Amino acid sequence: MSNFKLISRPLGTVQCFVLQRDDGAEFEILSGYGGGLNAWRIPVSVPVAGNSPEGKLDLLYGYREGDDIFKMGPDTNAGCRLCPFPGRTAYAKFTWRGKTYQLINNVSWAPHALHGFLQNQEWKFESFEADSEKCSVTFTCDWPGAFTGFPFPFHATNKITFTGESYEVTSTVENTGKTDMPYSEGWHPYYMLGEKIDDLTMGLPDCLLAELDSADLPTGNFHVDNRFTGGKKIGGTFINDCFCLVDNSNPGEKGLGIVTLEGKNGKLTLWQDAHLGQYNAIQIYTPPTRESIAIEPMTSEPDALNHHRGLIVIPPGEKRSFTFGAKHE
Repeated sequence: MSNFKLISRPLGTVQCFVLQRDDGAEFEILSGYGGGLNAWRIPVSVPVAGNSPEGKLDLLYGYREGDDIFKMGPDTNAGCRLCPFPGRTAYAKFTWRGKTYQLINNVSWAPHALHGFLQNQEWKFESFEADSEKCSVTFTCDWPGAFTGFPFPFHATNKITFTGESYEVTSTVENTGKTDMPYSEGWHPYYMLGEKIDDLTMGLPDCLLAELDSADLPTGNFHVDNRFTGGKKIGGTFINDCFCLVDNSNPGEKGLGIVTLEGKNGKLTLWQDAHLGQYNAIQIYTPPTRESIAIEPMTSEPDALNHHRGLIVIPPGEKRSFTFGAKHE
């Protein structure tokens, strides 16, 4: 017997699906806008101040009103899958195998292209399955390649598995074209624990900070960064940096890339499969409101289409899959 159900609960005019456990724990997927991981709520016995609904703790920042999506989405890309490149692509162009491709400068505050092409697209519902312990839902989206800036068609799949206290995402990409495809990807979840992030303790794995130039682009230089090794309070620290994992050659079990957030409302353990060719970097951003923190699994530091560090090359007809998740306790 299943303890879970799938609910269609549009946000304004945008399609949204909710994975819901019988006790009220739920996970929202904004399929009508980027396939975004829009909310993760768990029942609590003690009321939580802030943005959490009564009787629940909200662990993901997202869009709560229909108009929010179109006002805030282009700047936040909250919860969305970012592909075929996460972060900035320098000056909205890249060179691949001797040819230069011109992208679109899609942000007003920099001359770059940001976060790929699917972060605001509609994803198609494919399937739902559930048992007494968990449920899973699958969505798909196609990039037809009918754009000279990135003429590489692909088929993307997101499978989200939810238990109530945890979730896991497996994202798959298939090259549906006739030539090799350059590729990188990431996700953009913003996490919350019902209090200002200044009061949270964050722990990072061994990693190197990717140095940025004046245009916020990676220089190719890396520095040891121990600010949060072993767990330190975030305080007033502003972070908008990419952290590359030190040793992903033999990570063993999935979860080498582990970040922890801990506060008065419990602990979040965020993990990403960090084998070679998987999520080998972590982008972290602290918004001005200090109510949430973006902790983003990425396959490399930004601008991989240009510098090619960690760039994934997918032959025609082949697939690649990537996995990350989180648990509250």
